[in-house]
Amino acid sequence: MTPVLSKTPALNIGKANILVVDDEPSLVELVGDVIASQMPCRIVAAQSIQQAREVIGKESIDLLVVDVNLPDGDGTSLVESLRSQQPMSSAIVITGAPSVDRAVSALRQGAVDFVAKPFSATQLMEHVKTALSRQAKRLKESQRLDRLRDAVKRLNSARKVVSKKVDLLCNDLISAYTELSRQMDVVRTQEGFRKYISEAKDLEQLLCHAMDWMLRQLGYSNIAIWLASEDSEFQLGAYMKFTIAGEQDLAGALQQGLLPLVVREGMVHLMPEEAQEKLSEPELDYLADQTILGANCTYLGEPLAAMILFRDANKPFTNEDAKTLQSISAIFAVALATIVRGAQQYEGDGSPFADGDTLDEENGHKSDGDWWKRGENPPF
Repeated sequence: MTPVLSKTPALNIGKANILVVDDEPSLVELVGDVIASQMPCRIVAAQSIQQAREVIGKESIDLLVVDVNLPDGDGTSLVESLRSQQPMSSAIVITGAPSVDRAVSALRQGAVDFVAKPFSATQLMEHVKTALSRQAKRLKESQRLDRLRDAVKRLNSARKVVSKKVDLLCNDLISAYTELSRQMDVVRTQEGFRKYISEAKDLEQLLCHAMDWMLRQLGYSNIAIWLASEDSEFQLGAYMKFTIAGEQDLAGALQQGLLPLVVREGMVHLMPEEAQEKLSEPELDYLADQTILGANCTYLGEPLAAMILFRDANKPFTNEDAKTLQSISAIFAVALATIVRGAQQYEGDGSPFADGDTLDEENGHKSDGDWWKRGENPPF
Protein backbone atom coordinates (compact mmCIF):
# COMPACT_ATOMS: atom_id res chain seq x y z
CA MET A 1 0.00 0.00 0.00
CA THR A 2 1.30 3.43 -0.87
CA PRO A 3 1.99 5.62 2.23
CA VAL A 4 -0.81 8.07 2.90
CA LEU A 5 0.09 11.72 3.35
CA SER A 6 -2.05 14.01 5.44
CA LYS A 7 -3.63 17.12 3.99
CA THR A 8 -1.22 19.38 5.86
CA PRO A 9 0.69 22.04 3.92
CA ALA A 10 3.88 21.09 2.07
CA LEU A 11 7.03 20.81 4.17
CA ASN A 12 8.80 24.08 4.87
CA ILE A 13 12.04 24.76 6.67
CA GLY A 14 11.46 24.44 10.43
CA LYS A 15 8.63 21.90 10.09
CA ALA A 16 9.02 18.44 11.61
CA ASN A 17 8.53 15.28 9.56
CA ILE A 18 6.47 12.82 11.62
CA LEU A 19 6.11 9.22 10.44
CA VAL A 20 3.01 7.50 11.91
CA VAL A 21 2.97 3.71 11.52
CA ASP A 22 -0.29 1.94 12.45
CA ASP A 23 -2.75 -0.28 10.65
CA GLU A 24 -5.63 1.54 12.37
CA PRO A 25 -6.60 4.80 10.59
CA SER A 26 -7.78 6.32 13.86
CA LEU A 27 -4.24 6.91 15.13
CA VAL A 28 -3.18 8.53 11.87
CA GLU A 29 -6.26 10.75 11.98
CA LEU A 30 -5.64 11.65 15.61
CA VAL A 31 -2.07 12.70 14.94
CA GLY A 32 -3.12 14.56 11.83
CA ASP A 33 -5.98 16.38 13.56
CA VAL A 34 -4.34 17.12 16.91
CA ILE A 35 -0.64 17.43 16.27
CA ALA A 36 -0.74 19.08 12.85
CA SER A 37 -3.24 21.63 14.11
CA GLN A 38 -1.02 22.77 16.97
CA MET A 39 2.46 22.80 15.46
CA PRO A 40 4.00 23.08 12.00
CA CYS A 41 4.66 19.54 10.84
CA ARG A 42 4.27 17.11 7.95
CA ILE A 43 2.58 13.80 8.63
CA VAL A 44 3.67 10.71 6.71
CA ALA A 45 1.61 7.55 7.25
CA ALA A 46 2.47 3.88 6.83
CA GLN A 47 0.41 0.79 7.70
CA SER A 48 3.18 -1.81 7.92
CA ILE A 49 6.82 -2.28 8.81
CA GLN A 50 7.71 -2.73 5.12
CA GLN A 51 6.04 0.54 4.10
CA ALA A 52 7.70 2.34 7.00
CA ARG A 53 11.14 1.05 6.03
CA GLU A 54 10.63 2.38 2.49
CA VAL A 55 9.74 5.80 3.86
CA ILE A 56 12.71 5.82 6.24
CA GLY A 57 15.02 4.90 3.37
CA LYS A 58 13.81 7.81 1.22
CA GLU A 59 12.84 10.65 3.54
CA SER A 60 14.24 12.54 6.51
CA ILE A 61 12.19 11.70 9.62
CA ASP A 62 12.26 13.76 12.80
CA LEU A 63 9.81 11.68 14.84
CA LEU A 64 8.52 8.11 14.49
CA VAL A 65 5.19 7.25 16.14
CA VAL A 66 4.74 3.47 15.83
CA ASP A 67 2.33 0.90 17.23
CA VAL A 68 3.86 -2.30 18.58
CA ASN A 69 1.39 -4.59 16.88
CA LEU A 70 1.58 -4.34 13.10
CA PRO A 71 0.41 -6.81 10.44
CA ASP A 72 3.97 -7.84 9.48
CA GLY A 73 5.68 -7.84 12.88
CA ASP A 74 6.73 -5.95 16.01
CA GLY A 75 6.74 -2.21 15.36
CA THR A 76 9.60 -1.62 17.82
CA SER A 77 11.97 -3.07 15.23
CA LEU A 78 11.48 0.14 13.26
CA VAL A 79 13.03 2.15 16.09
CA GLU A 80 16.41 0.49 15.65
CA SER A 81 16.20 0.80 11.84
CA LEU A 82 15.41 4.49 12.11
CA ARG A 83 18.22 5.24 14.59
CA SER A 84 20.76 3.33 12.48
CA GLN A 85 19.90 5.36 9.35
CA GLN A 86 18.93 8.68 10.95
CA PRO A 87 20.63 8.92 14.37
CA MET A 88 19.14 12.33 15.24
CA SER A 89 15.52 11.12 14.97
CA SER A 90 13.23 10.39 17.93
CA ALA A 91 10.68 7.60 18.36
CA ILE A 92 7.50 7.03 20.38
CA VAL A 93 6.24 3.47 20.81
CA ILE A 94 2.47 2.94 21.35
CA THR A 95 1.01 -0.29 22.70
CA GLY A 96 -2.32 -1.54 23.98
CA ALA A 97 -0.66 -4.12 26.24
CA PRO A 98 2.06 -2.33 28.14
CA SER A 99 4.68 -4.21 30.15
CA VAL A 100 7.92 -3.34 31.83
CA ASP A 101 9.91 -5.71 29.66
CA ARG A 102 8.45 -4.32 26.46
CA ALA A 103 9.04 -0.73 27.59
CA VAL A 104 12.67 -1.48 28.49
CA SER A 105 13.20 -3.24 25.17
CA ALA A 106 11.79 -0.27 23.24
CA LEU A 107 13.93 2.21 25.14
CA ARG A 108 17.04 0.09 24.59
CA GLN A 109 16.38 0.13 20.84
CA GLY A 110 16.33 3.93 20.88
CA ALA A 111 12.79 4.99 21.67
CA VAL A 112 12.53 8.18 23.71
CA ASP A 113 9.01 7.47 25.01
CA PHE A 114 6.59 4.59 25.56
CA VAL A 115 2.83 5.35 25.50
CA ALA A 116 0.11 2.97 26.66
CA LYS A 117 -3.37 2.88 25.18
CA PRO A 118 -5.82 4.39 25.77
CA PHE A 119 -4.54 7.96 25.79
CA SER A 120 -6.07 11.36 25.21
CA ALA A 121 -5.18 13.85 22.51
CA THR A 122 -3.63 16.08 25.15
CA GLN A 123 -1.46 13.25 26.45
CA LEU A 124 -0.31 12.37 22.93
CA MET A 125 0.45 16.01 22.23
CA GLU A 126 2.64 16.25 25.32
CA HIS A 127 4.53 13.08 24.38
CA VAL A 128 5.09 14.38 20.84
CA LYS A 129 6.28 17.79 22.07
CA THR A 130 8.68 16.14 24.52
CA ALA A 131 10.05 13.82 21.85
CA LEU A 132 10.51 16.62 19.32
CA SER A 133 12.11 18.81 21.98
CA ARG A 134 14.67 16.08 22.74
CA GLN A 135 15.23 15.56 19.03
CA ALA A 136 15.83 19.29 18.50
CA LYS A 137 18.19 19.36 21.46
CA ARG A 138 20.20 16.42 20.09
CA LEU A 139 20.22 18.00 16.66
CA LYS A 140 21.46 21.29 18.12
CA GLU A 141 24.17 19.47 20.05
CA SER A 142 25.12 17.52 16.94
CA GLN A 143 25.35 20.72 14.91
CA ARG A 144 27.42 22.29 17.66
CA LEU A 145 29.74 19.28 17.64
CA ASP A 146 29.93 19.50 13.84
CA ARG A 147 30.90 23.16 14.12
CA LEU A 148 33.49 22.28 16.74
CA ARG A 149 34.88 19.50 14.55
CA ASP A 150 34.98 21.90 11.61
CA ALA A 151 36.73 24.49 13.77
CA VAL A 152 39.23 21.90 14.97
CA LYS A 153 39.78 20.79 11.39
CA ARG A 154 40.36 24.38 10.28
CA LEU A 155 42.65 24.97 13.27
CA ASN A 156 44.64 21.86 12.41
CA SER A 157 44.84 22.99 8.81
CA ALA A 158 45.95 26.45 9.92
CA ARG A 159 48.43 24.89 12.34
CA LYS A 160 49.91 22.85 9.51
CA VAL A 161 50.16 25.96 7.33
CA VAL A 162 51.76 27.93 10.17
CA SER A 163 54.05 25.02 10.98
CA LYS A 164 55.05 24.78 7.32
CA LYS A 165 55.69 28.52 7.17
CA VAL A 166 57.72 28.34 10.39
CA ASP A 167 59.72 25.45 8.95
CA LEU A 168 60.33 27.41 5.75
CA LEU A 169 61.31 30.47 7.78
CA CYS A 170 63.66 28.39 9.92
CA ASN A 171 65.16 26.84 6.79
CA ASP A 172 65.57 30.32 5.29
CA LEU A 173 67.22 31.53 8.49
CA ILE A 174 69.50 28.51 8.57
CA SER A 175 70.38 29.03 4.92
CA ALA A 176 70.97 32.73 5.50
CA TYR A 177 73.11 32.01 8.57
CA THR A 178 75.04 29.34 6.67
CA GLU A 179 75.62 31.74 3.77
CA LEU A 180 76.62 34.53 6.16
CA SER A 181 78.97 32.18 7.97
CA ARG A 182 80.46 31.11 4.65
CA GLN A 183 80.94 34.73 3.61
CA MET A 184 82.51 35.54 6.97
CA ASP A 185 84.90 32.60 6.49
CA VAL A 186 85.81 33.99 3.09
CA VAL A 187 86.35 37.46 4.56
CA ARG A 188 88.52 36.03 7.37
CA THR A 189 90.54 34.07 4.83
CA GLN A 190 90.99 37.10 2.60
CA GLU A 191 91.93 39.38 5.50
CA GLY A 192 94.40 36.81 6.81
CA PHE A 193 96.04 36.56 3.40
CA ARG A 194 96.01 40.33 2.88
CA LYS A 195 97.66 40.90 6.26
CA TYR A 196 100.23 38.18 5.64
CA ILE A 197 101.39 39.47 2.27
CA SER A 198 101.25 43.12 3.38
CA GLU A 199 104.69 42.59 4.93
CA ALA A 200 106.16 42.01 1.47
CA LYS A 201 108.35 44.91 0.31
CA ASP A 202 109.23 43.72 -3.18
CA LEU A 203 108.09 41.24 -5.82
CA GLU A 204 110.32 38.41 -4.67
CA GLN A 205 109.13 38.72 -1.10
CA LEU A 206 105.50 38.92 -2.26
CA LEU A 207 105.93 35.62 -4.08
CA CYS A 208 107.62 34.10 -1.02
CA HIS A 209 104.91 35.19 1.36
CA ALA A 210 102.08 34.12 -0.98
CA MET A 211 103.48 30.63 -1.43
CA ASP A 212 104.24 30.33 2.28
CA TRP A 213 100.62 31.23 3.10
CA MET A 214 99.25 28.73 0.56
CA LEU A 215 101.38 25.93 1.99
CA ARG A 216 100.13 26.70 5.49
CA GLN A 217 96.46 26.88 4.42
CA LEU A 218 96.21 24.26 1.67
CA GLY A 219 98.94 21.84 2.67
CA TYR A 220 102.25 20.94 1.06
CA SER A 221 102.04 21.19 -2.72
CA ASN A 222 104.05 22.01 -5.79
CA ILE A 223 103.31 25.67 -6.52
CA ALA A 224 103.91 27.60 -9.72
CA ILE A 225 103.14 31.32 -9.97
CA TRP A 226 103.10 32.77 -13.46
CA LEU A 227 103.40 36.50 -14.03
CA ALA A 228 102.05 38.41 -17.03
CA SER A 229 104.53 40.46 -19.02
CA GLU A 230 103.95 43.62 -20.99
CA ASP A 231 103.24 41.65 -24.16
CA SER A 232 100.49 39.69 -22.32
CA GLU A 233 102.63 36.57 -22.26
CA PHE A 234 103.12 34.69 -19.00
CA GLN A 235 106.49 33.86 -17.54
CA LEU A 236 107.20 31.59 -14.59
CA GLY A 237 107.78 33.94 -11.64
CA ALA A 238 108.31 31.38 -8.89
CA TYR A 239 108.16 27.62 -8.42
CA MET A 240 107.98 25.75 -5.11
CA LYS A 241 109.01 22.10 -5.31
CA PHE A 242 107.29 19.59 -3.08
CA THR A 243 107.52 16.32 -5.04
CA ILE A 244 108.11 17.35 -8.66
CA ALA A 245 111.02 19.53 -9.76
CA GLY A 246 110.24 22.56 -11.88
CA GLU A 247 112.08 21.33 -14.95
CA GLN A 248 112.07 23.28 -18.16
CA ASP A 249 110.00 20.62 -19.94
CA LEU A 250 107.31 20.78 -17.22
CA ALA A 251 107.25 24.60 -17.29
CA GLY A 252 107.00 24.62 -21.07
CA ALA A 253 104.19 22.04 -21.07
CA LEU A 254 102.22 23.98 -18.44
CA GLN A 255 102.71 27.21 -20.34
CA GLN A 256 101.23 25.66 -23.46
CA GLY A 257 98.33 23.76 -21.86
CA LEU A 258 97.20 24.20 -18.26
CA LEU A 259 98.15 27.87 -17.94
CA PRO A 260 95.90 29.07 -20.82
CA LEU A 261 93.09 26.90 -19.40
CA VAL A 262 93.39 28.59 -15.99
CA VAL A 263 93.51 32.08 -17.53
CA ARG A 264 90.51 31.32 -19.74
CA GLU A 265 88.28 29.66 -17.13
CA GLY A 266 89.40 31.69 -14.12
CA MET A 267 89.36 28.67 -11.79
CA VAL A 268 90.39 25.07 -12.39
CA HIS A 269 90.02 22.10 -10.05
CA LEU A 270 91.05 18.80 -11.64
CA MET A 271 91.28 15.23 -10.42
CA PRO A 272 93.37 12.70 -12.38
CA GLU A 273 90.44 11.45 -14.49
CA GLU A 274 89.58 15.04 -15.46
CA ALA A 275 93.22 15.84 -16.10
CA GLN A 276 93.34 12.95 -18.57
CA GLU A 277 90.67 14.71 -20.64
CA LYS A 278 91.97 18.29 -20.45
CA LEU A 279 95.76 18.12 -20.29
CA SER A 280 98.25 17.45 -23.06
CA GLU A 281 100.52 14.43 -23.23
CA PRO A 282 103.64 16.40 -22.13
CA GLU A 283 101.71 17.66 -19.08
CA LEU A 284 100.40 14.20 -18.24
CA ASP A 285 103.98 12.88 -18.19
CA TYR A 286 104.28 14.86 -14.93
CA LEU A 287 100.68 15.33 -13.73
CA ALA A 288 98.89 12.07 -14.62
CA ASP A 289 98.33 11.10 -10.99
CA GLN A 290 98.06 14.61 -9.55
CA THR A 291 95.22 16.68 -8.15
CA ILE A 292 95.39 20.23 -9.55
CA LEU A 293 94.20 23.70 -8.57
CA GLY A 294 94.58 26.81 -10.68
CA ALA A 295 93.39 30.41 -10.28
CA ASN A 296 93.62 33.42 -12.57
CA CYS A 297 94.61 36.59 -10.67
CA THR A 298 93.05 39.64 -12.33
CA TYR A 299 93.23 43.36 -11.56
CA LEU A 300 90.75 45.74 -13.20
CA GLY A 301 89.76 42.95 -15.56
CA GLU A 302 93.35 42.22 -16.68
CA PRO A 303 95.08 38.93 -15.79
CA LEU A 304 98.29 39.77 -13.92
CA ALA A 305 99.21 36.31 -12.65
CA ALA A 306 98.11 32.71 -12.44
CA MET A 307 98.62 30.31 -9.52
CA ILE A 308 98.88 26.58 -10.18
CA LEU A 309 99.15 24.02 -7.38
CA PHE A 310 99.42 20.25 -7.76
CA ARG A 311 100.18 17.25 -5.57
CA ASP A 312 99.55 13.51 -5.41
CA ALA A 313 95.88 12.55 -5.78
CA ASN A 314 96.10 10.48 -2.62
CA LYS A 315 95.68 13.82 -0.83
CA PRO A 316 93.29 15.61 -3.18
CA PHE A 317 92.41 19.28 -3.04
CA THR A 318 88.89 19.81 -1.73
CA ASN A 319 86.21 22.21 -2.95
CA GLU A 320 86.98 24.34 0.11
CA ASP A 321 90.63 24.49 -0.99
CA ALA A 322 89.47 25.68 -4.40
CA LYS A 323 87.26 28.37 -2.82
CA THR A 324 90.16 29.50 -0.63
CA LEU A 325 92.50 29.85 -3.61
CA GLN A 326 89.86 31.68 -5.62
CA SER A 327 89.12 34.07 -2.74
CA ILE A 328 92.74 35.24 -2.50
CA SER A 329 93.47 35.49 -6.23
CA ALA A 330 92.15 39.04 -6.61
CA ILE A 331 93.95 40.17 -3.44
CA PHE A 332 97.22 38.79 -4.79
CA ALA A 333 96.62 40.64 -8.07
CA VAL A 334 96.10 43.95 -6.22
CA ALA A 335 99.25 43.39 -4.15
CA LEU A 336 101.15 42.48 -7.30
CA ALA A 337 99.98 45.63 -9.09
CA THR A 338 100.99 47.71 -6.06
CA ILE A 339 104.46 46.15 -5.91
CA VAL A 340 105.01 46.60 -9.66
CA ARG A 341 103.94 50.25 -9.57
CA GLY A 342 106.23 50.84 -6.58
CA ALA A 343 109.15 49.22 -8.35
CA GLN A 344 108.54 51.32 -11.47
CA GLN A 345 108.30 54.47 -9.34
CA TYR A 346 111.57 53.91 -7.50
CA GLU A 347 113.57 52.28 -10.27
CA GLY A 348 116.97 54.03 -10.63
CA ASP A 349 116.38 56.63 -7.87
CA GLY A 350 118.41 54.99 -5.13
CA SER A 351 115.45 53.26 -3.54
CA PRO A 352 116.38 50.39 -1.21
CA PHE A 353 114.06 48.16 -3.30
CA ALA A 354 115.99 48.62 -6.52
CA ASP A 355 118.41 45.76 -5.82
CA GLY A 356 115.84 43.39 -4.29
CA ASP A 357 116.60 44.11 -0.62
CA THR A 358 113.86 44.77 1.91
CA LEU A 359 113.54 47.21 4.77
CA ASP A 360 113.28 44.34 7.22
CA GLU A 361 116.56 42.87 6.05
CA GLU A 362 118.25 46.28 6.23
CA ASN A 363 117.12 46.53 9.84
CA GLY A 364 118.49 43.09 10.59
CA HIS A 365 115.05 41.43 10.85
CA LYS A 366 114.20 38.28 8.91
CA SER A 367 110.59 37.83 7.87
CA ASP A 368 109.03 34.39 8.47
CA GLY A 369 107.69 34.39 4.93
CA ASP A 370 111.17 34.63 3.37
CA TRP A 371 112.38 31.14 4.32
CA TRP A 372 111.99 29.91 0.74
CA LYS A 373 113.89 32.87 -0.61
CA ARG A 374 116.73 32.19 1.83
CA GLY A 375 116.84 28.47 0.99
CA GLU A 376 115.71 27.42 4.48
CA ASN A 377 113.38 24.62 5.54
CA PRO A 378 109.73 25.54 6.12
CA PRO A 379 109.16 26.92 9.64
CA PHE A 380 105.90 24.94 10.03
